[in-house]
Amino acid sequence: MKVIASFLGIILVAILVLALGGGLLVLLAYGIGWVVNLLMGLEPFQATVLGLAGIFVFIILADRVFNFLTPLSPPVNDLEFDGDEDDEDESDDFDIFEDEEELEKLYPGIPRWRRPIKNLDFSKVNANDRCPCGSGRKYKNCHGAKQTKV
Repeated sequence: MKVIASFLGIILVAILVLALGGGLLVLLAYGIGWVVNLLMGLEPFQATVLGLAGIFVFIILADRVFNFLTPLSPPVNDLEFDGDEDDEDESDDFDIFEDEEELEKLYPGIPRWRRPIKNLDFSKVNANDRCPCGSGRKYKNCHGAKQTKV
């Protein structure tokens, strides 16, 4: 019962804050409208609507400037080619080869920049499962397809 009462109290406070904020916004728009009415000679309603529109434009521009100046998170470099892997909780579905000779045996004649970073294990995959390569296709239609001989 206390949880419900506290939840309703929080909702009531949130509604009250929104109502007060909306009321203050309307009063600010009315004050701006009154000044615009005196300066430009518009009708009070038109001047108030113009003041309200100006407030919304100011809020949007201030939000854009704030978001530009404060990025949400620092950029993350997901591709680490220098071998400094700090994550020890890697999945068992792939192996990361650090031995250059082993990579040369697996991929003869393929330049280093074209070699895969992770080697996927396809031994546990059924034909109708999704392919572990991440394509979204079934294994039998992707990497499990029979290779045609040339």
